[in-house]
Amino acid sequence: MSSQSVLVIGGTGNSGRAIARQAASDGKTVAITYYSSESDANDVLEGLEGDGHVAFQCDVADADAVAETVDEVVETLETVDEVYYTSGVIARSLIEETDPETWANHMDVNVTGAFNVLRSLAPHLKAQGHGSVVGISASDAIQRNPELSAYNASKTGLNALFREAAREFAPSGVRANIVAPGPIREADQLSEDAKADLIESTPLSRICTPDDVAAVSLFLGSDAAASITGAVVPIDGGIGL
Repeated sequence: MSSQSVLVIGGTGNSGRAIARQAASDGKTVAITYYSSESDANDVLEGLEGDGHVAFQCDVADADAVAETVDEVVETLETVDEVYYTSGVIARSLIEETDPETWANHMDVNVTGAFNVLRSLAPHLKAQGHGSVVGISASDAIQRNPELSAYNASKTGLNALFREAAREFAPSGVRANIVAPGPIREADQLSEDAKADLIESTPLSRICTPDDVAAVSLFLGSDAAASITGAVVPIDGGIGL
């Protein structure tokens, strides 16, 4: 068992996969959660360096399921040094066009799911007297989009939740931070025209990748960021300026 253990909530998504991959390459033991596809989870595990990595099925919107999963993770890993909340949904719509089910789904996954995870982990993190939690939000540039009403509201709520966690957890030596990506793309999945448009719209003239998000997330989760808590760090190439 590695001296450092990492839990990635939503480990089969693009950012979750990248975080798990980089953490494992750093010699850390990784646990991931997935919503429904066990084959996707196994695919992630098979691509990780080292041994002892595990996956757990979990619906983050189900508080009881999250509590059970957290207990299983802690029992398996013994400690949870770094936690990354990468689960999220996004759908385009104006307020008047957003049906209640779409709104509820955004809140359930993007905010309530994170609350369920933090609530279940809090006693373990406080008892061990160290640790960090990092949430994946969205940059200001994305949240200025009027066609993302449910998404924007939920990510604003996520930011507020993690700031409260930073305040509450700090006396126990536990940190909480947010990374706020802009558009995240794998360059090889874009057409040449799409690449050019994205680069042109970004002040740094580069495409933000899942690996970029993972690198900053893992920095915030590491001891190198021991004095950072309650931060919202943009990873958007400057489009939020």
